[in-house]
Amino acid sequence: MDSEHLARLLRARVRRIFKAAATKQELQSWRVSPKTVAKVLVDAGLGEVIVLLEMSTLASDARIDMLLVGSHPECGELSVVVVENKQWSRLHVIRGTRRVVHPGSRPEGSQHPVEQVWDYCRTLQHHLPMLHRRFHGLVNLHQAPSGEVAKLIPPACELRSEVDLARMRIFGEAPDARREMGEFLACILSGENAAHQHRLIDQAHVRPSEALMLAAQEAVRGRALFTLLDEQRAAVDRVFQTVEEGFTEDNKQVFIITGGPGTGKSVLALELLGMLSAVGSATVHASGSNAFARTLREHVKGRRGGVDSIFTYFHQHRRRTRNHLNVLICDEAHRLRKDSNLRYDAVEDRSDTPQIQELIDAARVPVFLLDPRQVVRRDEVGTPEEIRRVALEMGIAEGNIHSIELSLQFRQHLCPEYVSWLEDLLGYEEATPRPWEPSEGFHLLRADNPQQMEDYLRLQIALNRTARITAGYCWRWTKEAQPGGRLADDIRIDGWKHPWNADKPISKNNIPGKDMWATDPHGFEQVGCIYTAQSLDWDYTGVIMGPDYTWRGNHWLAAKNQDPAAGGPDRHQLVRNIYRVLATRGKYGAILYSTDPGTRALLAELGVPPVTQARAALQEQHQDLAEAVARTDDHSNPTQGELF
Repeated sequence: MDSEHLARLLRARVRRIFKAAATKQELQSWRVSPKTVAKVLVDAGLGEVIVLLEMSTLASDARIDMLLVGSHPECGELSVVVVENKQWSRLHVIRGTRRVVHPGSRPEGSQHPVEQVWDYCRTLQHHLPMLHRRFHGLVNLHQAPSGEVAKLIPPACELRSEVDLARMRIFGEAPDARREMGEFLACILSGENAAHQHRLIDQAHVRPSEALMLAAQEAVRGRALFTLLDEQRAAVDRVFQTVEEGFTEDNKQVFIITGGPGTGKSVLALELLGMLSAVGSATVHASGSNAFARTLREHVKGRRGGVDSIFTYFHQHRRRTRNHLNVLICDEAHRLRKDSNLRYDAVEDRSDTPQIQELIDAARVPVFLLDPRQVVRRDEVGTPEEIRRVALEMGIAEGNIHSIELSLQFRQHLCPEYVSWLEDLLGYEEATPRPWEPSEGFHLLRADNPQQMEDYLRLQIALNRTARITAGYCWRWTKEAQPGGRLADDIRIDGWKHPWNADKPISKNNIPGKDMWATDPHGFEQVGCIYTAQSLDWDYTGVIMGPDYTWRGNHWLAAKNQDPAAGGPDRHQLVRNIYRVLATRGKYGAILYSTDPGTRALLAELGVPPVTQARAALQEQHQDLAEAVARTDDHSNPTQGELF
């Protein structure tokens, strides 16, 4: 097969199987890189080894360039080699990091290829227990001279301590390097029974290994956010009991757990994941939010390697065979879509199968956790009614569909009435706005301009509290960075201007990407939207209400904004849900500002205190703290004993 034919074939299969469009870089790699590995295999007498191209990592959308499958020459057992092809001819490692800059890379560079291969190997091992430690990895730098390759090898470049260098290799373009690559492969791989070994992998039951389940249990339950109480504990125990009692393929049990903002849905999901992992029940967490999944991965990262692969996205389960998992925890299920088709799918590759059906199919016990008033796009279908309807259409008995409602408030636990006041303000259930009764437990404030809001939140940050400013999607969003890595100040209100959160991180200026905006301290310098704020929280939140939701004397008016996904006949409901989500991100306080004078007047009439009044008291706290720190500094020469 010639190189161009191979590239066309791979492009078609990647589109059909992974629902992805091949990039120019991938097409060029397919034309050049595989044949360089094939030549080494043939020259080393390994022509019978099975070569798999663009294999799934089994836990994410990432793909492995090449997987070499055969038998170990000494024991005859399964042996695989993960190959990462790089067309780099020159490179350098950024000082103080393991990031590699190369032609075509972004300024922040790419992940070190050895660490990339190691992550692929570990992920395969975690989801194909049959591999155990029967794997190796290599980086094929087939265009790099020896001097460039040396920059990536310790001690010239330090790697993560968990990487097993005995199993990893890097080879460049030099003839000696190609010969050494063949010798390395011949020591760990043979073509004997390669077809049989390939069938074992192809037919294997893809699921988290027992070791990964144990690691998940230790990582998740080892970092409890708070102790579950009453109804949260009852919900977890009910699902756990169902799993312990056993179930059959034809006796699926579907759980629909609903609750408003801050009722502990996500922590309940983590507790359930930890408990089920502890008993070895194959359980995976799924969500529809990049920012949320990334935050959860960061939450458990560092405890045990590879645990973060248990946190997946809804659309990744479209190819699972029926009942591959015991339990699939679908968190933030209000973000479920009608189907799992991606925008770049070809017409012939699209599927009419509902995403809800795919998720129910994937596990014997699917668990959906959601807040129906957090549906914020017209293509989202995550409601209890829709999940129940699909389950019934799939033939699941009514008695096997369990509904649980959560009401205890954790996020605004010091003022649980805030959420109901906010819902009345926004017009849910045809309610009318009612006066706000100031609470010691929750600081609700109004601002006359966004600068007042920003000044107040900066004081809170100075007092070691977390804060973010969010806004309705009423201003255009320039995703491309400006010269010097600066973000465009798209949000302009009178003399105040700020950028939206960045689409991708800009390390040069300490600007986090959209997935980490809510948790990176530098995120305060940008304004977040519904897609970066939903599912997350901080101590104090500032909300800019734009012209898409304004008070008109005795009713709310929902107008078109910059987000086409929030339009259509359900615009009023979707925009209202967006502001409900944004205004409930703060645990201890919220500051509301509207660009509309009539809406600002409404907040004043309802007795919401002005932020200027609260700022004066906060400045006193800040001054007291500064004086206390100064006094400490004046007498700070402690002995070793005083430190303890």
